[in-house]
Amino acid sequence: MSLRFRLNLMILLAVLAIVGAGGVTAVRQARHAVKEEVGSSLTLALRLVELGLMQADGGRGLSLDWLGQLAQLDGTRHLRIRVEGPATEHPQPPSPAAADRAEQAPAWFARAVAPPPRLVEKRLRNVAGQPIRIAVQADPSAEIAEAWQETRGFLALLTLLAVTVYALVHVILGRAFACVAVIRQGLEGIEQGDFANRLPDFSAPEFSRIAQAFNYMAHALEKAREENRALARHSLAIQEEERRHIAQELHDELGQSLAAIKAMAASLHPPVTHGILGQAADAITATCDHLFDVVRGMMRRLRPSLLDELGLTAALEDLLDGWRQRCPGIEWEFHGDDGVDDCAGNAKIQVFRIVQEAVTNAVKHADAARIAVRLGRRGDAIELEVRDDGRGFEPERPCAGFGLPGMRERVCNLGGRFTVDSRPGAGAVLAASIPCARSLQ
Repeated sequence: MSLRFRLNLMILLAVLAIVGAGGVTAVRQARHAVKEEVGSSLTLALRLVELGLMQADGGRGLSLDWLGQLAQLDGTRHLRIRVEGPATEHPQPPSPAAADRAEQAPAWFARAVAPPPRLVEKRLRNVAGQPIRIAVQADPSAEIAEAWQETRGFLALLTLLAVTVYALVHVILGRAFACVAVIRQGLEGIEQGDFANRLPDFSAPEFSRIAQAFNYMAHALEKAREENRALARHSLAIQEEERRHIAQELHDELGQSLAAIKAMAASLHPPVTHGILGQAADAITATCDHLFDVVRGMMRRLRPSLLDELGLTAALEDLLDGWRQRCPGIEWEFHGDDGVDDCAGNAKIQVFRIVQEAVTNAVKHADAARIAVRLGRRGDAIELEVRDDGRGFEPERPCAGFGLPGMRERVCNLGGRFTVDSRPGAGAVLAASIPCARSLQ
């Protein structure tokens, strides 16, 4: 459940609680008003009846005219008055106006605000000594109708205000969370290494300060990354130069020394030497031949001479030929497009090292039966792919060694993009896209 949803839900519940509390308060006030108004009308009517009785000498002189006038008051606002006796008319029904007003209020509201029924009776005798019954009853229907009109207007206004407030808060939250979404996207870009992304200025000062801090952080990270890449490129250049120097020393010094030792051992062959001395000379010659092979392999790994003489494609073919001889049980495939050497520039050695490391990992760890290397050019980029059908792995899991991180770092230092597609039991595909003519210097 997102923060935005929770806030909207809390605000909606708060608005509903306010409307509900306002409705309950309005109903309570309406009930109090109806009770007071009806009570006042009933009290006034009873006082009028008492006054009429007092003027008629305690009821012994009740005249028919006065009783008729009192009966005509039946249906008056808030009152029902009935006068029953031998010389009186039947009680009149409520007036149509009162009935209409009562129908205007819904039943639930009428039940909520209606006061308890009140009926007051007076039993007297007229001047002829006949019994007379005067019943005065409260009739709150008109007051309930008026209270409903007022309460309905209040509830409508309260609902309108609540909806307006909720809409305004919803819009404000929407704009605020739009800024939060932009900031979140920027942070996700930083997580993926997109340090060139910058946040815009926001209208809210709080988010604007966050954007300024974010942009400063992204600028610092971008600068640090460029410095690290420059340092890494310089370190790799020094490393390759040192390897070239060591290979040259092995060729010039160790190679010449081995050649001299082999020549001196050959000079000791029969008929000059016999017996044990001749066997030692043969052993020295064989050891020199073995050391020649070892030194040539070391020189090829340190600095492949074909890379400088014939180019990247020839060097990779020679690399895979060497692996083919050492691992005849693996099916090897290589495809290289023309024009890659012209495009690679000073990045040739780095592309060679990436393929060298990828093939080594596939042979040592993947237990693959087939390894394919493809090198081509697409537009202004070199496309490299190393594919095997080995045991595969989970790219998201931390690497125990430095093979994959090293290849990724080499590609990033060249300004390229490196991807790994693999899963357990399904082999692996290592792909790199490197811009053309990117110098390491």
